[in-house]
Amino acid sequence: MGSCVSRPDGCVGRRHHRRSPDSSAAAAAGDPPRRHRSRMMKRTRKTKKKRISTLNSIDESIAARSDDPHSASRRSFISNPAFQIHQGSGVEEAWFDSNAAIESEDEEEDFHSVQDDTLSLSGIEPAASVSSRSSFRGPKSVDDAVATDAGGGVLDNCGILPNNCLPCLPSAMSATAAAAPGIDKRSALASKKAALKLSFKRRSGEAHATSALLATKACLERPLAGTQVPFCKLEKKMMDSWSQIDPSTFRVRGVNYLRDKKKEFAPNYAAYYPFGVDVFLCQRKIDHITRFLNLPTVDSSRKFPPILVVNIQVPLYPAAIFQHESDGEGMSIVLYFKLSESYSKELPSIFQENIRRLVDDEVERVKGFPMDAIVPFRERLKILGRVANLEDLPLSAPERKLMHAYNEKPVLSRPQHEFYLGENYFEIDLDMHRFGYISRKGCETFVDRLKLCVLDVGLTIQGSKPEELPEQILCCVRLNGIVHTRYHQLAVHSASQEPGV
Repeated sequence: MGSCVSRPDGCVGRRHHRRSPDSSAAAAAGDPPRRHRSRMMKRTRKTKKKRISTLNSIDESIAARSDDPHSASRRSFISNPAFQIHQGSGVEEAWFDSNAAIESEDEEEDFHSVQDDTLSLSGIEPAASVSSRSSFRGPKSVDDAVATDAGGGVLDNCGILPNNCLPCLPSAMSATAAAAPGIDKRSALASKKAALKLSFKRRSGEAHATSALLATKACLERPLAGTQVPFCKLEKKMMDSWSQIDPSTFRVRGVNYLRDKKKEFAPNYAAYYPFGVDVFLCQRKIDHITRFLNLPTVDSSRKFPPILVVNIQVPLYPAAIFQHESDGEGMSIVLYFKLSESYSKELPSIFQENIRRLVDDEVERVKGFPMDAIVPFRERLKILGRVANLEDLPLSAPERKLMHAYNEKPVLSRPQHEFYLGENYFEIDLDMHRFGYISRKGCETFVDRLKLCVLDVGLTIQGSKPEELPEQILCCVRLNGIVHTRYHQLAVHSASQEPGV
């Protein structure tokens, strides 16, 4: 109907500006306006000035403290090869060398402060380094660092920022090598490895307490089997002895275990009964220990071996999580059993057949997914163990809770077992040296308390079929507070070991 006659300067709102043809063309092309570009350039220049001024202030503060006797420690973050400042393209940039070559001077020593090398990873000294490297050595422990810091200290400026608590990495090059200008730094770097290695071995000269114990013990030459630990009747309760125990005190898989998973007390007869116990200390674990013992003369015309020897190899050195040591100082608790006179009448025929398969090392087919497997029958051997006087032991609340939860839990002996068949004996070696770290730590805790424990030990063959249930006891014995420090070593000669079967 009509046209607007208002002028731009009379309109309400922001003042309008006429756009130039150049700006219109730039906007059409997708470029930002000229004023916006100039604002971005100013902001970039201000950021660069701030970075340069910050680094310059650091240099000025270091120069102002050059007369301070502790100035070397305050400059340690610059001389540290893990953190270096370089110049490039006119702007200094900070970088962190995460692969600095650091290594202990002595690989056999453990828990010592490691040292880093004075060169960069490439082995070439950068030409634009802020300051020369120092041979400052950091504190060897946290306590040393705190003591040094209390006197005016290392922990003041140990990082890029003041009051930063990042630790300083000391120099790996010795003071003599750092002071001598003629030493080739590349050859010095070549002698160091480019990785941190901490040794968790014991220091040279540092031995476990068992080493001193073994040094004072005599060696026994082919002792008579079963004469070291005295026998005691069950009702007398004499410590440091062994006793017979009824097989019916152990709980095994019942007749209907495959359906209801319930256990019941075993029948009151066993295949083998104890006649002696020995304890021998040893520098290394002794396999097939029967070779070095004199066994009693027995009739060997029976269907099964007349003597069963169980060699329990217990380590006495501390367990290490980073080292899989499976041999060292320890003791052998040797249990001797003789075949029952009435085994043919008391034992079920299926259990007699299982004993034969155990001795003859037969194999069996086990159902599995995706296919069946052929496994040795000896993998069915099961250890029954319990602490009979658990309530009398001085245990903490967590220890007591664990003991109540796992006491009398059966354990398959595989794969830490070996078997040896002799003329009139069958030996089973149970190697605790090869147990896992957690199990080793648990056993290590109770070695010193062994003199207070009444242990019941038994063996059985696991029943996996209805006709093999209930499970039967192969052998069992009670150990009353064994004090292993009272016993001697066993002389082991370089006799050829008979092959295990």
